[in-house]
Amino acid sequence: MTTASPDPLDAPTAALAAAVLEVARHVEDGPLPAPRLFALARSAELMAASPSLAALLGADGGDAQDALHLTPIDLEDGTAAAADPLAALESAQWPDLAAGGAIACDLAPAAWTVRDDQGDRQLPAERSLRVVVAALEDGTTWSAVHHGDEDGYVLGVALLPEISQALVQTLQASD
Repeated sequence: MTTASPDPLDAPTAALAAAVLEVARHVEDGPLPAPRLFALARSAELMAASPSLAALLGADGGDAQDALHLTPIDLEDGTAAAADPLAALESAQWPDLAAGGAIACDLAPAAWTVRDDQGDRQLPAERSLRVVVAALEDGTTWSAVHHGDEDGYVLGVALLPEISQALVQTLQASD
């Protein structure tokens, strides 16, 4: 279950939000001892650049492909050294095909500022937050924060402002 976002969803942001949820589903089982980075590639461009992948997935490469759809590509190679997401982003190297990037990690709630539009909701101090923050090169961001309860993810723009800003900076620096 997810909590509806009060933030507006135009088409590019909706595509980014869908990629965030895909990454969240990918990492939902088990702990994340270190942040995991994901390149976000435009699916149509990825299929055009890799006809063998398109054939494997049954994509014809035609006009049916949504130009905004993003495919998350897990960049995890098992060597993540930094447990801090900002440190992990400092060393991020995005592939040329990346239209954006995402970071997934577990965070101690007391160590981070979480934008919470619900006001009265307390973050659970006894357990980690599972977060996924994503951004496009143009600065569009989207986040998912799981508070560890049955309510699922809270979604919105820049729910973790420090991580969102650092992610955008890494993407713009790679231009």
